[in-house]
Amino acid sequence: MRVSRTLAWVLPAVVTGQKPQYPPPFPPTPILPSSINYAPSVTPNIVDTTAPNAQIVCPGYKASDVQETTAGLSADLTLAGQECNAYGNDVKDLTLSVQYQSRERLVVRMYPKYLAPSNQSLYILSPSLTPQPGIGHGASKASSDLTFTWTNSPSFQFKIARAVSGEVIFDTYGHKIVFEDQLLELVTNMVPQYNIYGLAENLRGFRIPNNFTQTFWNAYNLDNDQELDVNGHSVHPVYLETRYGNGRNESSMSHGVYARNAHGQEWLMRDERVTYRTIGGSFDLYFLSGSTPKEVISQYQSGIVGTPYIPAYWHLGFQQVRWSYQNWSNLQDVVDAYAAQNIQLEGLMSDLDYLKMNRDFTDNPGHYDIGPGKDFLDRLHANGQYYMPILDPNIYVPNPANASDAYPTYDRGAELQAYIRNGNDSFYYGVEWPGFSVFPDFITPQAQQFWTEQCLAFHEKLAYDGFWLDVNDATSFCTGSCGQGLIEENPIHVPFALPGDPNTSVAVDYRYPEMFNITNATEAASASSAMMSQSIMYPTPSVTPTPTVGRTLATPGVRNLTYPPYAINNFLPGHSLQKQVISPDATHNDGPYNSTEYELHNLYGHTSGNATYNALKAVFPGKRPFFINRSTFSGSGNFSRHWGGDTNSMWGNMYFGISQALQFSIAGIPYFGVETCGFNGNADMELCTRWMQLSAWFPLYRNHNNRNTIAQEAYRWSTTAEATRRIMNIRYSLLPYTYTLFHRANVAGETVLRALPWEFPNDPSLKAVETQFMSGPALLVTPVLAPLATSVQGVFPGIADGTLWYDFYTLQKISVAAGENKTLDAPLVHQPVHVRGGHIVPMQKAGNTTKTSRLSPWSLVVALDRDGKAEGELYLDNGINLVPNPTKNVEFTFANDTLHATVSGDYQDGIPLANITIAGINWRPQQVSVESGGESCNTQRARLSCDDGDVLRITGLEQATHGGAWRSSLTVKLH
Repeated sequence: MRVSRTLAWVLPAVVTGQKPQYPPPFPPTPILPSSINYAPSVTPNIVDTTAPNAQIVCPGYKASDVQETTAGLSADLTLAGQECNAYGNDVKDLTLSVQYQSRERLVVRMYPKYLAPSNQSLYILSPSLTPQPGIGHGASKASSDLTFTWTNSPSFQFKIARAVSGEVIFDTYGHKIVFEDQLLELVTNMVPQYNIYGLAENLRGFRIPNNFTQTFWNAYNLDNDQELDVNGHSVHPVYLETRYGNGRNESSMSHGVYARNAHGQEWLMRDERVTYRTIGGSFDLYFLSGSTPKEVISQYQSGIVGTPYIPAYWHLGFQQVRWSYQNWSNLQDVVDAYAAQNIQLEGLMSDLDYLKMNRDFTDNPGHYDIGPGKDFLDRLHANGQYYMPILDPNIYVPNPANASDAYPTYDRGAELQAYIRNGNDSFYYGVEWPGFSVFPDFITPQAQQFWTEQCLAFHEKLAYDGFWLDVNDATSFCTGSCGQGLIEENPIHVPFALPGDPNTSVAVDYRYPEMFNITNATEAASASSAMMSQSIMYPTPSVTPTPTVGRTLATPGVRNLTYPPYAINNFLPGHSLQKQVISPDATHNDGPYNSTEYELHNLYGHTSGNATYNALKAVFPGKRPFFINRSTFSGSGNFSRHWGGDTNSMWGNMYFGISQALQFSIAGIPYFGVETCGFNGNADMELCTRWMQLSAWFPLYRNHNNRNTIAQEAYRWSTTAEATRRIMNIRYSLLPYTYTLFHRANVAGETVLRALPWEFPNDPSLKAVETQFMSGPALLVTPVLAPLATSVQGVFPGIADGTLWYDFYTLQKISVAAGENKTLDAPLVHQPVHVRGGHIVPMQKAGNTTKTSRLSPWSLVVALDRDGKAEGELYLDNGINLVPNPTKNVEFTFANDTLHATVSGDYQDGIPLANITIAGINWRPQQVSVESGGESCNTQRARLSCDDGDVLRITGLEQATHGGAWRSSLTVKLH
C-alpha cells in the first residue's frame, strides 16, 4: 500500500448535526498586526548555489602529541593550513579524545583546546542537560567490538570498524574535518544503497532516503504542523544502519551513530555519503556495535541516554480531548456518551478552554469555575477516570496600567528572576496564546522552584491528574523581544486569526480527507459554495514578502546569533532562525556561562519537560506522574512521553504516523501517539474508524481535534463506535502484555512498537516495510491505511525459516507462502492482527477502565512454534509507584505438553487464572493437571475443548488457582 507524497484535501460542506464548537467568549482584545511576526528571509545553504563548499576551501586539521592508553587516545588537532572562515571563525586548536567506553560503545570527541566559562556553553553540551556517559569499569581497546584508526595524510581523518571482521561502519577518509565557531562539518562514506533509520522527528517514510536532508530546529507551524520531510518538534540525532548479507542465510549487521549536539543542525543523506553539519557545539560522536537492530537500540538507551520511564498502568487507557469543550457540563456529556456506547474512556483532557484568557494556572470564570470543577472531578475519580489539562511554558505579563489585570503567577516568577532575558536589560517579552508573555528559564533552579510552586498551588485548587505540555518548541509568535515597551497593550490577540475565530477565513474548516467526494458525493458537491462564500467574505490576508538577508560573512571575534553564516533549511516561511521562536540571541541566567537560545533552543522542550516532571513528582509524591510533551530531545524518554503534533485529518497523515512511532522507538520514547482521527480538518466516518483501530496499538491513545471542525469522538458514528468497541476491548485485554513490554523497555532498553526488520533482521525484503508493525515480539498488526478498502495486504515474516502465524481472533494457523503479500479480509469494523508462533501472551478480560480490567481473571494465549514450544513473560506491580515495590516477574514456557510459570517477587494480586488457549496443538488432550508451589490443585471444574484447526481451549481453572494464579510457580500439564 503506497501513499502519495503530496497530501491533498477534499473540501465539502460541514456534516449536519456535527457543527464546530466555539470557545467560551473572551473580552475583546486588540489584535496585533501580522507584521510583528515577520522575520527577514534567508536562503538555506543546501539550495544556495553560491555558498562555499567547506570541503574544498577549508584546510582540515593535523594530529600531533598523540597519547594512547588502554582505553583510548588523546591528541592535539591543529589547523592544517590557512584559515578558511567559510561559515564562522575557524578554531585553530582542538582536542581529540577517543574513548573505548564499553565493549559495544566507542566515543570520538573533538572540541576547542582552550575553553573558559565565557565560551564553555558555545561548544560543550553540559551533562546536566542530557546524559554523557564515561568509560565503564574494565573497558579497554583490547576488549572492544570496535576499532579507531586514523591518518594525517593529507589531513586528519578517521575510521570506525568492527574489530573481528574489519567492516568499516564510519569513514571520514577522503574528507576534511571542519570546525568553526558557527559551523562544524564532517563527511562519512557509506555503502551503496545504505539503509538508515531514526533521526527523529520527521513526517516521512520509515527508511530514510539516500537523497534527503534532515534539518533539526524545533518549530511549530499553526497552519500545517504536519508537513512532510521537514524539521519538527523534536531533535534526536541518532541513526540505526542495517547492512544485509548477499544470501538468505547470511546475517545482517546493524550499528548505531549518535551525535550528542543540541545546536541547529543538518544531516545530508546523499549517494554513498552522509554529511553532518551543525551550527555550533562540538563533535561528540558515539558508535554502537550492535549487531542486531534491537541490540543497537538497547545499547543507545541503556548505555547513553537512559531507558524510558515506565508509565503508570492507567496511562495506557484511552483519552479524549477537544479544543474546545465549553465547560464542565460539556465534559460530563462526553463522559456519559462514551459510557452509553460502552466504549472505554480512561481520561479527559482540556485544551486552552479551561484557562482564563489562556493564562497558566487559572480557571475560566463562568465556564470552568473551581466549585463545579471539584464536583466533576469527584465523580470522575470515583469512576476510576482521570483529568489532564493543557499547560504551556509561557507566562502572561499583566498590564501594569490596569489593576484588574493583576496576575500573581507572573509576579512570583519575576520575584525569583525565573524568566529568560533580553540581554541584561529586561525579561524577554514574546507573544503566546495569552498575549505578551515571558518564558521560564528552565535550566535554572529558580525556574524549577517557580514551576513547582505553581503546580502545587493549582492542584490545591483543582485536583488534576497530570498535564500535557504544549508549544514548548520555544515558540513565540513574533520576532525578537517584541513586547518591549508594549506591555500596556496587554491583553492582546496573537497576530493572526485562530481556528474558529468568527468573521475570518478560518472560522469553519471545510476540508475533508481524500476520497470523501466518492464516499459522500452529495455533500462534496455542495462544498464549494460554503467554502467560496467564506473565502470571498473573509479572504486570507496576503503575506508581505520580507527582505532576504544575504549570506552573513564571518567577522573575526563575532558570532552572528540571529543570522549565522550557514543557514539551515528551517521549514517556516523565510527559513530564519528568528521565525516564530524565542530569538536565538535571548539570554539565560546560568551564571558565568551566559548561554543563549542559539545554543539551547532545541533543549527548551526537554528542559521544560523535565521541570514539569519534577513539579508533578512534588504534586504526587511517590507516584508516576502523567505527562506528555510536544518537544523532546535525546534523553527526554527518562521522564517524558510525546505526541506527534497537530495531525491533519488525512489518510496520508495516518499512514506516516506508523513511521513516526517507530522513529521514537529508536529515540527511546516508546510512549508515543498521534491525534487520532486528526486535529486539523474534518474526519469522516471511514477515516476515523480506521484511525481508532490503528491508534489502539500506540501506547498514547487519544482523540483530539480543532475547534473549527466537526465533532469526532468515537461515538459520533455508529460504525466507528462498533469498530472502536472491538479494538479497544483488544487493547484493554492486552494491557498486561503491553505493560510488561514497558517494563522491558525500562530495565533493558527494549522497544514496545517494533518494525518488522527489527524482529526479522536477516530478511532484506522487510527493510522498508512501513504499513505493518509488531507490538512486542508476539503480535503483528496490519492496519488498513487507505479509503474504500475492505481488504489489506500484508507479509508474514519468517515463513521460510519455519515461523508460524495465527489469526488473533480465531487462532487458526495462517496458510501463506514465504515472501507472499497476502490479501486479508478487513471489513470496516475489523483490523487484522496475528500472533507469532512460539509466544505466550498474558491477558485479562477488558473492563470499562484499566482499574476494572486489572480485576478480571487471567488468561493465557499459547501460540506454539513448529516444535510445539512457546515462551512469554509477565511483569506486575501496583501500577503507580514511582519506585515499583513490590514487584513480580512470571516467566512462561511451554514444551512437552506442559506449561510452566516460574514466579519471582512478592507482589500479589490475588487474581485466579481462568483459561488457557493453545494454538497449533496437534493432538487432543483429555485431561489437565495443575500444580501450584509443588502442590496438586483441584481441577474438577476444568474443561477442555478442541476447535477445528488445532486449537485447544482450557476453561474453568479459577478453582485450581484461587488466591492468585501467580502466588507461586505454576505447572499445567496436558494428559
